[in-house]
Amino acid sequence: MPVNPVPLIMFLNELPDPRKRSSSCEHNFIDTLVIAICATICGADTWEEMQEFGEEKEDWFRSFLELPNGIPSHDTFYRIFCMLNPEKFQETFTRWIKSAYPEALDIPNGDTEVIPIDGKAIKGSRGKGKGKKAVLMVSAWSTKLSLVLGQKKVDKKSNEITAIPQLLEAIDVKGCMITADAISCQKSIAETCVSREADYLLAVKGNQKTLYNDIQTTVEDHWNKHPEESVSETFFEQENKGHGRHEYRCCWFFDDLSTISTADEWTGIKQFCVVQSDRTINGKATTALRFYISSKATTAEEMLNATRQHWEVENNLHWMLDVAFNEDACQTKDEYAAENLSTLRRIALNVLKADVTSKRSIKTKRKKAGWSNKYLAQLLKSFIIGAK
Repeated sequence: MPVNPVPLIMFLNELPDPRKRSSSCEHNFIDTLVIAICATICGADTWEEMQEFGEEKEDWFRSFLELPNGIPSHDTFYRIFCMLNPEKFQETFTRWIKSAYPEALDIPNGDTEVIPIDGKAIKGSRGKGKGKKAVLMVSAWSTKLSLVLGQKKVDKKSNEITAIPQLLEAIDVKGCMITADAISCQKSIAETCVSREADYLLAVKGNQKTLYNDIQTTVEDHWNKHPEESVSETFFEQENKGHGRHEYRCCWFFDDLSTISTADEWTGIKQFCVVQSDRTINGKATTALRFYISSKATTAEEMLNATRQHWEVENNLHWMLDVAFNEDACQTKDEYAAENLSTLRRIALNVLKADVTSKRSIKTKRKKAGWSNKYLAQLLKSFIIGAK
């Protein structure tokens, strides 16, 4: 959908220069940030590639940047992003999205915006030695805009359970449905969703043993009493065929919580459901059952659609970061630098996804921006620096 964002540079200008003596530094902080963003958009995945990109486009950059001492070296890029506070950089990114897309969560016709939240490790950031963990980022994805709304680093001494409430506090989720996998099926996360005036749809597995067993018993009892179902508000099914693949999905929901012994411990809970997925690919059949709890009173069809939309964060964000941006191949070990690179990639991905003038893939758009100063200037004027 067409968007009319506030230029990102308005927020970048508010970022403090992390260098102690910025007045005596050879390169302007804002110049370095803009070159790094442009380089990331255009296919640069390493600090060395950022320098090479800047040097090849130096004359072009001089048309709108000061560059008092030319293009920064790869060491300079690395040092600056090692010093830059990643939380401040992420806050800048989130504020840009909130400001640029104030209508993002205004859904017409009573529909609900689904916001999947999930974590992704940057595998190459794992240092050598025992106990060295990769940087893990939790992201919130807009299924309406197909854009990243925000991200939060998971503390190495913690997990997604503590990071997700912090992320929810940073973004606008009022009126939306937050979806998350089983590790996030926590009472604190359910409470945060409701306090932020959002609904939740949380997958339930063995980490919530009592809840899982109660749902399983209720579902099995229902199936024994009602072996056949017709489509209604409480049951929905859909089927897809093509290219050697046959998929059948169905959903049952239940709004009688009397069989859930811990229901009063889950803030706002109104329903629970089971989703069955049957797949046959090249003659090989698999079946999966997934349980969910929800704070939104809805139909089985809407609930089934929401569970499918959750996978957009995997298919449209995490997969894209690996395939189009080579994120897992990044070998930056410094935590600040790895985290800041992650934010750069998400800025670049949002810019490329928000551009509706080209229908090409993200990978092709990156190449086109690197080849064509005209196309790169168009992206800059539309999203980064505005018309100058």
